[in-house]
Amino acid sequence: MHLPLRRAAGAALSAGTALLASASLMLGSAVVAAPASAADPKVIGAVGQPLGIASGPDGTLYVSDYNWAGSVNAYRPGETVPSRTITTGHFPTSLAVTPDGTLYVAQSDGAQSEIGVVAPGTDEVSLVMKVPAGTRWLAVGPEGSLYVVNSDQNSVSVVKPGDAWVQRIIQAGPYPVKVALARDGTAYATNQLAGTVTVVPAGAPWPSHTIDVGTRAEPHGIAAAPDGTVYVANILTNDVAVIEPGRTTVERRIPVGTAPQEVLAAADGTVYVTNSLDDTVSVIPAGAATAAHTIATGDDPARMVQRSDGSVVVVNRKGRSLTVLDGGPATGAAPTTGGGEPAAAADGGASDGAGSDGAVIAQGSFDVAVPAVAAGAGALFLGGAVLLVVVLRRRRKVSGADGAEVWALD
Repeated sequence: MHLPLRRAAGAALSAGTALLASASLMLGSAVVAAPASAADPKVIGAVGQPLGIASGPDGTLYVSDYNWAGSVNAYRPGETVPSRTITTGHFPTSLAVTPDGTLYVAQSDGAQSEIGVVAPGTDEVSLVMKVPAGTRWLAVGPEGSLYVVNSDQNSVSVVKPGDAWVQRIIQAGPYPVKVALARDGTAYATNQLAGTVTVVPAGAPWPSHTIDVGTRAEPHGIAAAPDGTVYVANILTNDVAVIEPGRTTVERRIPVGTAPQEVLAAADGTVYVTNSLDDTVSVIPAGAATAAHTIATGDDPARMVQRSDGSVVVVNRKGRSLTVLDGGPATGAAPTTGGGEPAAAADGGASDGAGSDGAVIAQGSFDVAVPAVAAGAGALFLGGAVLLVVVLRRRRKVSGADGAEVWALD
C-alpha cells in the first residue's frame, strides 16, 4: 500500500521494468565489510523484503521487513547481519527514530493502519496509535516530535515527545508524500499530485504558501540541506528542483537519472538522489549546479539514511539488499532521522483543540491510542505467518489536482 510512484495518464514509464516490485519472503546473508569510499559502494544482503530505513543515535541501523509477520531488523555499527529482530504489526513500512532511541513503525492490522512504538532496547512494539487507513510516512524532529504525513488525508500530523495523540494537524496539498524540516523549523511537504511544495513556518498551524515545481513533475522525495536549501526529486521530469532559503520559486533544476524518487541531504551538504529505474544514486556536492557523479546500486533503489559515522545506506527494494556508501565524516547531527526523511525542527505548538491535561489535540486524525502488541501478540503474528508473494506496488486510479485521473503505483 506504500511506495507511492505516480504518473499522469499516458506517461511512458514502464511498469514492467521496475515500477512493479514484488518479493517472496526469504532470508539474505551479509557479504561485505564497511566501504572505503562512495565510489566503491558495498552491498549487504537484507533479510526478507527491505523497505523502510532509519538510523538511531547510537548508529544502529533499522530496516523494516515488509511482510505479513511484521518485523524490523537492527544492525549495530560494524555489523553486516542483523543482531536482533523487532516484532511489529503486519507489513511495516516507514520508520523513524527519536533522539532517545524510541523507534516508530508505520504498520497495518488488516484494514486498520497503525503507528507502532518500540521503546529503546526492546524487541517488540509496546504501544500503537490507531490511524485512519491509508499511506503514512514518518519523520522525527531533533527534540523527539513525530511528524506523520497522511497522504490520503492531504495533511501532516504532529505528535509531541512522549504523547500518544496528535498535537496539531497541518493541511497540505493533494497527496503529500514526504516532509522536510529546515533548521529554522520551516516545514516543506511535497504534494505529488499537485506538483507543488507546501511551506509551513515554524510552529504554524497552517501553510503560508506553496511553491510550484511542475504540474506533471510528480515531486516525491524532499530534503533540506544544513544551509536551508531545499531539494525536491521529480519522478517524471528526471531532475531535482532546488529552492534557495527564503525563496518562493524554484531557483534551478539539476538533471539526474531516470525516475528519481528519494533525496537525502547529508550533514556536510552533499545531496544524494536515488534513481529508481537506473539503479543508481546521483551525488550532488553542496551548492553545485550539476551532479558530480553517479554510483551504481542494487535493483530498485529508494529510501536512504545517513548513519552517525557519515555513511549513507540505500535500500534496494527489488534487489532485497542495502548499498553502503562512505558519505564522509558526519559534521554535526545528521539531518535525517528516519526513512530517508529529513529531521524535523523543534515543534512550536499551535493546533486545533485542547486536551484535559492541557495538551493540544488536533481532532479527527488519530483515534485514541491503545495498548497494543505485547509479547504474546507478537508471537502470534510470527506463528501465523504464511509464505506469500508481496506486491509492493499496486496500480489504482486516483484523482489529480485538476480532477483528472492519474495512475497511482503504491
